[in-house]
Amino acid sequence: MRMQLFFVTAATAVVSAVLLSACSNGVSQGTNTGLPSTGVSQSKGLSDPARSGVAPKFRGMVRHGHGAKHGVTPAFTNHVLYVDDSGNNAADVIKYNHWTIFEGTISSGMNGVDGNWVDKPVGGVRHLYVANYINPNITEYDTAGNLVFTYSTGMADPVDVTTDKHGNVYEADFNGDVQGGGFVNEYAQQSNTVLASCSPGGNVEGVAVDKHGNVFVAYDNLTADFGTIIEYPGGLAASGCTATVEPITFGYVGGIALDRQGNLVVCDQTGPGFSGSAVDVLAPPYSAITGTLGSGFADAFHVTIDMAGTQAYVADAGAADVAVLTYPGGSNVATIDSASTTGVVTPSSAVDEHNLVVDNQGP
Repeated sequence: MRMQLFFVTAATAVVSAVLLSACSNGVSQGTNTGLPSTGVSQSKGLSDPARSGVAPKFRGMVRHGHGAKHGVTPAFTNHVLYVDDSGNNAADVIKYNHWTIFEGTISSGMNGVDGNWVDKPVGGVRHLYVANYINPNITEYDTAGNLVFTYSTGMADPVDVTTDKHGNVYEADFNGDVQGGGFVNEYAQQSNTVLASCSPGGNVEGVAVDKHGNVFVAYDNLTADFGTIIEYPGGLAASGCTATVEPITFGYVGGIALDRQGNLVVCDQTGPGFSGSAVDVLAPPYSAITGTLGSGFADAFHVTIDMAGTQAYVADAGAADVAVLTYPGGSNVATIDSASTTGVVTPSSAVDEHNLVVDNQGP
């Protein structure tokens, strides 16, 4: 059985004022803040690496460039992989199935690149989204690699981003080691108004949405030193920020993804008991870890699955590379890093142009 996690609502609560406390049974309380402030400032005294969501022991690996010098490569005209690269402060464009070919970068508006995502709106064209935790904002790019919109209202440290099948944008906000301060914001497509905001009770690392609109959130409880996955049935607003907490804990959770069967794919940056990084697979109803993906990770930070459901991309912040893996088998296809691919510096996430779109996700 999965436990239920209940939240109180506050129609005019301000995100920057949210400080969460634990109940006597260990289940946290949070808020649904429909009208957040235009900025959140708790974490701004921290160093930039402490705002990235990278596990503390690997934050020394985080490097920030001052803008890429490789120009803009037209996006989506060919099958490519977009690699958020903090060393370039840009999204590197890598030729699909030719993993050593660096085609250029997209960098307009980026600063502190973290998680990324590619959508496919119904009847529309794909857009690239990049979470920038230093700015802080989420930037959206069209098929030519041009910056077309920026989401920023109510953000502190955006570390991950996804969309649902209606084009709504979800921001995972780590909020820089402020205990209980992380949250998830939802925005309508190309609107900078927060539709809904939920604070699960820890520092948010990842967000994913299935075809039914259920929102899954990964967060770290910094006091108890474990990571958790929760589900908002029907979405943030529809659930009133009342969530189901999955009865599995992780050492220091990272990014998450959903595959075509509705399995959750979860980056555990340090592993249970801080025993080693892993990418875990949880089949519905998410009551147990049912498999693992790949092996030998130093710090598995972000993961995405391609549209065919046959390939996965794991960004390893500790090794400064991206592992291209078969899915669900987990065999290594290629490793993208500074040694194998000229132009790549320090990858933090990667997403296929043919990313698994949400209208195909879930059982």
